[in-house]
Amino acid sequence: MGRSVTVTGRGRASADYDEATLRLTAAARAASPSDATARATYAMSGMREALVRGGVGESSLSTTNVSLSPVHDPWPTVVAYEASLSLAAKLSELSHVGSLLVGAIDAGGDGARIDGITFSHSDPAVVENAAREAAFADARVKAEQYARLAGQSLGEVRHVAESEFGGVPVPQRVIAAAVNMGAVPIDGGEGSVTAVVIVSWSLVPADGAAN
Repeated sequence: MGRSVTVTGRGRASADYDEATLRLTAAARAASPSDATARATYAMSGMREALVRGGVGESSLSTTNVSLSPVHDPWPTVVAYEASLSLAAKLSELSHVGSLLVGAIDAGGDGARIDGITFSHSDPAVVENAAREAAFADARVKAEQYARLAGQSLGEVRHVAESEFGGVPVPQRVIAAAVNMGAVPIDGGEGSVTAVVIVSWSLVPADGAAN
């Protein structure tokens, strides 16, 4: 097989998030299961309508959870029932996140709950590809150094394997300034993707290097 050099390259690429998923819940407690469910449904309907009025498409809304459970005090005495409905809304306009959040909570009233918000890239392949390119370039720099130290040059690539790959959110407190959107400050920030690649090159005499 001849002589070769195998190295590990690491690369990272970052980009601002351009999508957000808002998770909301409407909860209610009442003496009967039907009343608790009706109250939670009423609150969720208001929250959903507020999001649609704010420009969120129907296809961007999805129900993520429905629950109904008895409240015991003390066990096993049932004193009430709690119902909840949860909704996820995918938002493509980050500048509207704060105002949509405020509008939905106002519409839901006392039963409205915020479960959280997550940010993502609408086209993660762009960032992933950039991370791969950076990892391969890092591997080549290392391999060229080893080849030079051995009095050789790099020949053809013999093997490429992706060792690790994944998204790593950069802490928002470091890379994002809070922007007042409506009444709620929202940090969108950016996310980074890391790639690790293992590459093997053949080694050739210095005057026979491959292009």
